[in-house]
This record gives sequence, C-alpha cells and structure tokens, in this order.
Amino acid sequence: MIYRKKFGLLFIRSFVIAFRSSQRFFLRMNSTEAEVGLEFNKTTSAEILPKNEDVQQTLVEAINSTTFNVTFIPSTISLIKTPLATAAPTTNTTTTTTTTPTTNTTTTTKPTTTTTTTVESIVTKRLTFRSAGEIFTNDLLITSSTAFKNRAELLKTHLLPLYQAAFSSFRSFIVISFSNGSIINNIGLEFATASQPSNTQIRDVLVKANSTVTAFNIDITSIFVDGTQTSSGVSHTISLITAFSLVLLSWLLSTQQ
Repeated sequence: MIYRKKFGLLFIRSFVIAFRSSQRFFLRMNSTEAEVGLEFNKTTSAEILPKNEDVQQTLVEAINSTTFNVTFIPSTISLIKTPLATAAPTTNTTTTTTTTPTTNTTTTTKPTTTTTTTVESIVTKRLTFRSAGEIFTNDLLITSSTAFKNRAELLKTHLLPLYQAAFSSFRSFIVISFSNGSIINNIGLEFATASQPSNTQIRDVLVKANSTVTAFNIDITSIFVDGTQTSSGVSHTISLITAFSLVLLSWLLSTQQ
C-alpha cells in the first residue's frame, strides 16, 4: 500500500524473497532482516521509473510517520539489487590545428561522452506442480515457518541450477506458496522478456528433473505454467485410450441388457 500510494500505476507488486537472522545490528537482540522485491511497470522507460533513492526514502518516510505491528530500523534500509542496465558510451574528440608563419598551435577539445542506459524488461512465469504422495501440513501456509523455509530451499537447491543451465534469459527463482493436495508447489520464474522461453520449454525442464531429483516428487501430469496445464503427448494418448475403453465397456454392458 505504501508504494501503490506513492507511485500509482508505475508500481506493480511487492514480494518477500527471504528472512534472515541479523548479525550486523547487535544492539537489537533477535533482529530479523527482510529481503523484499519491488516490481514496477516493465513497459515504463528508464527516465520515468523512480530513482533508487526515492524507492528507499519512500519506506523510510512511511516508517517515520506510521505505526506498524513490527519495529523497523530506518537506518538499515538499503537497495541490494536494481534492474540490469547496459551502458553504451559514445566518445567524440575534435582536434583543431592552426598554422601561422611563426607559430604552430594545436588545440584539442575535451572528449564528450554520451551514455545511454537501457533497463532490462523482466517477465514472471508462474510454475505450479504437484508432489504426489507427500504430506501437507498447515505450517507450509506460513512463509515465516521453518517448514516453509526448508521446503522452499529444497526446491531452489535442486531446480534453480537446472533453469539456469537451460535458459540464458533466466533471472531468478522465487518460491511463492504451498497448498494442499498432496503438496502443490507454486513458484515464480523470472526471465528477460526479449528471450523468454515458451511454457512448454519451462515444463520440459521440470519433466527431465523428474528422472534425477529424488528429494521431492514431481507429478509430470499436473504441471501448470501461468495457469495453463502443459501435458506430454503420452498423457493425451493414455487419456484417449481410457476414454475409448469406457465407451467400449458401456456398449458391451448395453448389449447384455
């Protein structure tokens, strides 16, 4: 609500990345560091996007003027990562030589540099899959619980390297939530928009992981990308065979009546 009020439609969402026990601020016992991501409109030009210091100062001002259920330490707020940018400098140098009968004078102007900054556009893909046969517990609903953190780290440890190896456009892996049935895993995968993979390519990485990952189950028949189920040809074939068998059985039963 703080950033929506400040930046309006420029601001898209915020998401919690991690919590850590703080080792730097020893004057406050039991301090916790929170790492949070802020997403702004990816179609906005770099000139219009808020500056880093504005993003940081917005939270500082909110803390100083609002009462929260937790205690914040304004002096500890810092930006640890900003959108990727590339600089393309162009240098122009002009040299002028003037000759007179008695004096040769050379005048060199200072180089002028023009820098163009391009902010990389990022797209988030929602990956959901079922771990069949695994027991869901209610503490998996709480992102600050030990159970949530342990399972999130488990998924990240095994799947993050696979997506990094498969796609050069891959940028980050965020465990969003877990839900019941057996355990439904909801993950956010961020890619560079210009070279993002297709939903099928994202699914295929998870299908291949099923043969090598043993720390958790991957039900390859229940993989969704952005809410759309992506299934293999084998799954469709099995479904058709099953449907045909049911029709045949129904016909046999009807002929016996």
